[in-house]
Amino acid sequence: MLTQKRADFDLFKLGVIIINCKEHLSMMGLTKIVAIRAAMNNGLSKVWIEIFPDVKPVPRPLVELREIIDPN
Repeated sequence: MLTQKRADFDLFKLGVIIINCKEHLSMMGLTKIVAIRAAMNNGLSKVWIEIFPDVKPVPRPLVELREIIDPN
């Protein structure tokens, strides 16, 4: 992936790691996942913002756009 969708993928992987380590079972782990979700795609829905009003999105990974060497 060469676009900003790579950043979403990297954030998704981080969320999966948190779940695999079973950190999501604590309130702090759940808050980490919500913060990751807030940084992805369109952010949090209004419902999630109401439930977690103090959650700040994690920094979004920077994806450097590289030239496609061979599109085939």
